[in-house]
Amino acid sequence: MDTIKEKILLSYDIRGLYPKDINADVAWRLGYYLTPLLIKEGILPKRRLKIIIGRDTRKSGLILLKNLIQGLMQNNVEVFDAGIITTPFLYFLIKNYHFDLGIIITGSHLNENYTGFKIYTNELQAITGEQLKKYLNHFNQPVTIGLIKGKQLRKNFIREYADFLLNQSEIRKYLRNIQNKNILVCCPKSTQLILEKIKKELKIKMQFVHRPIPKRLLNKRKNDFMVQFDADGDRIYIIQRNGEVILGDVLGAFFIELLKNKKPKKVILDCRCGCFLEDLAKKYKFEVVYSKAGHSFFKEAMKKNQALLGIEKSGHYYWRDFFYADSAIFSFLMFLKFLAKENQSLADLIKKFVGEKIIAPEINFRLKSKRQSLIILQKIEKQFSKMGEINKIDGLTVKSKKFHFNLRQSNTEPNILRLNLEASDKKTYQNIFSMITKMINH
Repeated sequence: MDTIKEKILLSYDIRGLYPKDINADVAWRLGYYLTPLLIKEGILPKRRLKIIIGRDTRKSGLILLKNLIQGLMQNNVEVFDAGIITTPFLYFLIKNYHFDLGIIITGSHLNENYTGFKIYTNELQAITGEQLKKYLNHFNQPVTIGLIKGKQLRKNFIREYADFLLNQSEIRKYLRNIQNKNILVCCPKSTQLILEKIKKELKIKMQFVHRPIPKRLLNKRKNDFMVQFDADGDRIYIIQRNGEVILGDVLGAFFIELLKNKKPKKVILDCRCGCFLEDLAKKYKFEVVYSKAGHSFFKEAMKKNQALLGIEKSGHYYWRDFFYADSAIFSFLMFLKFLAKENQSLADLIKKFVGEKIIAPEINFRLKSKRQSLIILQKIEKQFSKMGEINKIDGLTVKSKKFHFNLRQSNTEPNILRLNLEASDKKTYQNIFSMITKMINH
């Protein structure tokens, strides 16, 4: 039987190549050893556990789901198989039906060759790969297969989830202003199953595709915009008719505008977001709290601060009204709600919030090693220490009157540096970008 390798135990979750790193044996071992370990550590209660399991649409998910459940049922647990779901769908199931533990088999935004496991407690706290590293010997000890003690059930919860999203977003109040929109939706089957219910209920025009339409062809279609969802349904992108993607922090500005009269007046931002977003939040008297990027950090910050909204530039949006967690479909419905209240084009709305500032999409630099990344960050910090205010909440952030940038190591690929840069004008942007790239390349 294959063992669990340390390299798949990552900062946020468990992730690797199928079947090289993660396969049926690994899934079985995880199921077999996980619940007794979490009970022993006081993370789960000492009673018969109720666990919900689901998967994304990857072909590998079916065999992994079967073996994960078989491993779990060697213990005295009750396992519900929810079938094909998204990660936010899992959050809903855990909280709404009071499951002790929830697991989704997913490779998130990575390509089809990857897969993995996201594991959450009843409080939606992630059981990360990093946490499980110290128990690697426990997971890889010899296995004794006995009689199945657990119980397995299957249930489809899509109708209940769609109703919850519609009720929480209150989108039905704005039907008259959104039914004239012609929307192209690019999403996996797991998200489409939910959106089909919402489309029927709201009677809105949605066309579904499973691969993005090329930029050169998008303008020829009669859609108002395209909305794109990632593989596990927690990340959303809005693409304009001309093929331009609305940056994640700009979309976040739409949400702040939408919630400007709501309370509590607290918003969580990541350090990659442009300064225009903080300025907008403060204009509406929001208290701004910065968090390290990543769903586990953001959910913790949302709960701790009882925040109304959380914005990650990467396309994750966290909502008080969605268990302080991120949901791409809920964010999509809130975007429709925003459009229903505004009588301007997307291009005009973007200019309204960003003005003349130059904001770049995230730029990645691949280096030879993690150590090289750390050396470069130190050099850039020294270079810019007299040019602006520095914080190190998440990587290196430098703010001045004319520019703002964040440079950080990727949490999933440590030899990659990610740069997000904003400047007041084109000349400043080019100068700062040139300085940073020269230091990285040398």
